Amino acid sequence: MDKNFAIFFGFMIFYLFLAEFFTILFMLTGLTKETAKFQVISMLTNCGFTTSESELITSSRKRRKLAFITILFGYVFTVTMTSMVINFFIQLNKKSGSFEFFKEILAILILIVAWYFIFKIKSVRYIFNGFISKIGMKLMFKNHDNPIFILTFFKTGVVAEITITKLPEELVNTSLKDSEIRNKYGIQVLTVFRDGNPIRIDRDTILYDNDKIIVFGDSKSINSLFVKKTESV
Repeated sequence: MDKNFAIFFGFMIFYLFLAEFFTILFMLTGLTKETAKFQVISMLTNCGFTTSESELITSSRKRRKLAFITILFGYVFTVTMTSMVINFFIQLNKKSGSFEFFKEILAILILIVAWYFIFKIKSVRYIFNGFISKIGMKLMFKNHDNPIFILTFFKTGVVAEITITKLPEELVNTSLKDSEIRNKYGIQVLTVFRDGNPIRIDRDTILYDNDKIIVFGDSKSINSLFVKKTESV
C-alpha cells in the first residue's frame, strides 16, 4: 500500500479513536453516552452545534476544561485531515484506472470494515472502555471526586456506575438505612462491588472508599450527592 494511503487510513482510525476516547471521558463526568458522543463530535469537527445539552458542558468546570482540550484536538486534526484529504484525492486522480489504484482502495475499505467489526465486539469494547476509564479517572479526578458513568437512562431516572474515591459525608460510617439516600435523594443502590467482587447488600450495608456501586435515580440527585459541592455539574 502506498505510504500516503497508509498515513491517510492511520489518521482516520486515530480520529475515530479520539472521538471514542473523549466520549468516555465526558461520560465519566456524568453525561449519557448519546449526549457525550454528540458533543464530542461537534467539538472535534468544529461544527459548533447549539443545543440545550451544551449547557451541561458550560455549567461544569471539569467539563469546560475537557471541552477546551477536545476543541484544540479538533482544530489540529481538522487542518491535518483537510490537507491529507486533498493529497489523497490528488493521488487517486494520478492512479485512477490502474490496477494498483483498485488494490489500494480495496485494502483501505477492508481495513475500515475490519476495524469497525472488531470494535463492535463486546469484549473488545469492554477492555477499551475500562482502559480509557482508568486513564480518565487518574487524569481528571485524582482520587478527589467520584467518577459517575451513566450506563443507561429511563424516563424516571438513570442507571449509573459510581467509583467511590471519596465517600460523601452523608454516607461515612452510616448504613444505607440510616443515610436516607433513598428518602432524601431518591437514589436506590442496586449493586456494590468491593475489591472487584459483588457483595450482598441490605439496609445495614455501609459503603466505603474504593467501592464501586450501581445506582438508580435522578441524574441531578446522583450528582448532588456524589460530586463535590464546590463544583456545579
